[in-house]
Amino acid sequence: MKLPTVAKENAEAEAHPDIERVLIGRARLAEQVRLLGQQITRDYAARGVRELTLVAVANGALIFAADLLREISLHTRFDSIRVSSYLDGTVPKTPPQMADLLRLDLVGRHVLVVDDILDTGNTLSRLCALLQKQGPASLRTCVLLDKKARRQVDFFSDYTGFDIPDRFVVGYGLDFAERYRNLPFIGALAPDKQDPAKWG
Repeated sequence: MKLPTVAKENAEAEAHPDIERVLIGRARLAEQVRLLGQQITRDYAARGVRELTLVAVANGALIFAADLLREISLHTRFDSIRVSSYLDGTVPKTPPQMADLLRLDLVGRHVLVVDDILDTGNTLSRLCALLQKQGPASLRTCVLLDKKARRQVDFFSDYTGFDIPDRFVVGYGLDFAERYRNLPFIGALAPDKQDPAKWG
């Protein structure tokens, strides 16, 4: 999948000085989420599935998951699970840590795990292995962004919004040290803003 043309989206970067370059503007995000929702609906409906259990990886995927949820035309149960590995850095500092448990029962359910970004693959592969032990009827994944250049394990998502280059990105739920989640686009964070110790 080709990346969106960024030339027409540079105006969005002017709204925030910490963003070096807008990679995916808000209009492209909305359109791709709509298409993902339609594809997911068709695929599960074709298998006779009438109810889906959507599990969002918090906090990064919550905005994406909320928008995706509204584009899926199936009965949908929703839960979230918190996973952390980045701390305040731009690369994972610890093995993926599951900070809480799901409230919903997954036994016999069709589960779709939704995450913001797939890079090394360590987080999603470990999370899916844990969820598989809960006995779902099926388990698939959907990610907004795929950064294949950083993959460390043989893991691929069933549904992907955009392929992106090896840049540290923020916005639309993705953060750096809990900043920038509220940006309405996906942008590459300027290198001089990737050290919280230098923030004023």
